Amino acid sequence: MQKLLFFIGCLILYTGSYAQYRWELSGGITNSSLNLENTETTSGIGYYLSAGYGYISGVRAKTSIVFSIEALQRSSELTEDLVLAEGIGNISRGSEFTVTQFGFSPKFRYLFFTGKDRFRPFINVGPSLRFTANAELGDTELESEAYEQLMIGGVYGVGFSQMIGEQFDIFFEAGAMNDFLDNLNDVKSKFFDIYARIGVRFRIYDARR
Repeated sequence: MQKLLFFIGCLILYTGSYAQYRWELSGGITNSSLNLENTETTSGIGYYLSAGYGYISGVRAKTSIVFSIEALQRSSELTEDLVLAEGIGNISRGSEFTVTQFGFSPKFRYLFFTGKDRFRPFINVGPSLRFTANAELGDTELESEAYEQLMIGGVYGVGFSQMIGEQFDIFFEAGAMNDFLDNLNDVKSKFFDIYARIGVRFRIYDARR
């Protein structure tokens, strides 16, 4: 047992010695489409803000776990009239459904090339947990009982970073997000989003290999 604990401790120290710790701030736009009772909708433009903390590990700094706090707006416009559940009411063509959400997203990121390269493409994937702070249908703000307050979804992105100094990177990321739960209670209503964002990343210390 003592040998096993000693081995685990050595492994943690070895991995941590090759780690980089980074803060990142980014902002961008979302292009969202709503699947509302299998009815076609027109995509709408919203915003996507994120502040995250990343831990990069591995001898060549190939893998990273990024923990992000996010704020986003998602909207979509209906192209035909609908009659929905009680508490939501009827929706006329041209009405826009908009939600404002705040949440948390831990993502696994894989970086290409090595830690000494200034230009590094990456891919990342992870779940998202978001609290819906506000939901509007047309000019009407919905009661909290009408929509799902805690949303669970997924985030899938690709991008690249470019080193601009010993401790700073700029990065660009584009990708997709989807909902695993319906936004409106008792109504099929899942968003699918395409997003693009740019940001800056700050290394707490320079540990390039």
